[in-house]
Amino acid sequence: MPEHAAPAARHGPLLVGGAVLVVATAVLVWGGYAEGWAWTGLSSQVRLWDWLEGLALPVTVGLLPLLLRHRERLAMRHKATALAAVGAFSVLVLLGYLVPMSWTGFTGNTLWDWLTLALLPLVLATATLWRRPPHWTRRHVGLVAAGGVAAIGLVVAGYLVPWAWTGFTGNTAWDWVKLLLLPVLLPLFVMPRLVAAAEGWLSPRTESDEA
Repeated sequence: MPEHAAPAARHGPLLVGGAVLVVATAVLVWGGYAEGWAWTGLSSQVRLWDWLEGLALPVTVGLLPLLLRHRERLAMRHKATALAAVGAFSVLVLLGYLVPMSWTGFTGNTLWDWLTLALLPLVLATATLWRRPPHWTRRHVGLVAAGGVAAIGLVVAGYLVPWAWTGFTGNTAWDWVKLLLLPVLLPLFVMPRLVAAAEGWLSPRTESDEA
């Protein structure tokens, strides 16, 4: 088999499977929202927020192998595209609250709700791109300290002022442990070992390695 045919043979089933998944999802969404198929569970009551709750973590986990494999080959255009997507979503969130746009389902959700929804997927998506500095300088310590002070100040104000938009009031220390445990443990202990293992698996094998 020619060398150029091998990648096509490997990616062919993935492309077919992806196309089938896209078509099936489109039919499901059309049937639920436009035709009122009750068995889909989709209706005008299922809003963008509900989709984010259901898909944010699974999609991030599904993309993780790609991020691990291609993180060294991310060019400026990839980073610019990611920043543009984040910016567009941020504008959508603001409009969802300020207009408000009821189909987004954002109204009524507090900062706590957003942390519960997005913190773990965000850590998973970005942890593969981090690299610990080889030497901690005053700048690194200052940035970490400033971030910690700002976060603590926000939490304290959320409880004591209180700021209702934070949604912190009523959440106990145990709620914070459940919220932060995985997002803290993953980048500190799990992701560095996973990245190192992935680099070993994906590195080109020499003839001496194969012998």
